[in-house]
Amino acid sequence: MYDKQSPFSVTKVPGRRDSLSDSAYATLRAAIIDCRISPGRAVSEAELSARFAFGLAAVRAAVIRLTASGWIAPDGQRGSVILPVSAAHLADLTVSRQCLEPALLHHVPPLDLGKELRLHAAVHHAATAQGIGPNQHALLHQERALLVLIAQAVAAPRIRGWLIDTWELCLRADFHLEQCFGISREPLSLPELAVAVAEGDAPATTALLKQMRHAFDHRVSRALARSATPLSAPPEPLKSQGRSKATPAAPRSEASPRPRSTKGDPA
Repeated sequence: MYDKQSPFSVTKVPGRRDSLSDSAYATLRAAIIDCRISPGRAVSEAELSARFAFGLAAVRAAVIRLTASGWIAPDGQRGSVILPVSAAHLADLTVSRQCLEPALLHHVPPLDLGKELRLHAAVHHAATAQGIGPNQHALLHQERALLVLIAQAVAAPRIRGWLIDTWELCLRADFHLEQCFGISREPLSLPELAVAVAEGDAPATTALLKQMRHAFDHRVSRALARSATPLSAPPEPLKSQGRSKATPAAPRSEASPRPRSTKGDPA
């Protein structure tokens, strides 16, 4: 591994094991990215605890972290709502990429990180060449892992974190657009990008990033052109609890006039 004292490394407390809340956070984040939890869906801590087999305390801590980073939002009566995929959200991702991705051009990564980038690029290229493409979840997992590794070339921790968030939200958006509109994409040019970053090749890195942004913008434009409705999946109906009861009629407002009799009115 590369030097953990380097500003390019991810800070981790020596000897610390991942806690249950860390595991819950990683699991829920992965489930949001690959749309196992649909964008715009309302979820409760109890539901997430039962579905992913974590205790309520671990789920609550994970939800707090995901809320702080903007992946979900609190929603009073229903618990929490997963960040929806909307036109405004997609536009924000495009602008964020234009602002953050140039940070990859300012530094040459450490030697050990460069070797790791080349190794993962070779593995990713071999996997896609051998037909891993039809398995969407496997491809998404590999792309996500390689994008996170590429982002380690950004020295500033805050910018690195924002870039990882933006890239992972773009992966989720692409997955969602394919599910909703059938707008598929080819595997991203991540092996080439990883090698360009490892070698400090700024022109190649710039060209590859611009190409991927342009392709993403094109897919977004196709989706927006096909639908005038929100891009988020419709909310799932809540399961009724207890006996079903007839819904009472809404009370008549005292301010609203009563309908006058039509007796004797002309037809």
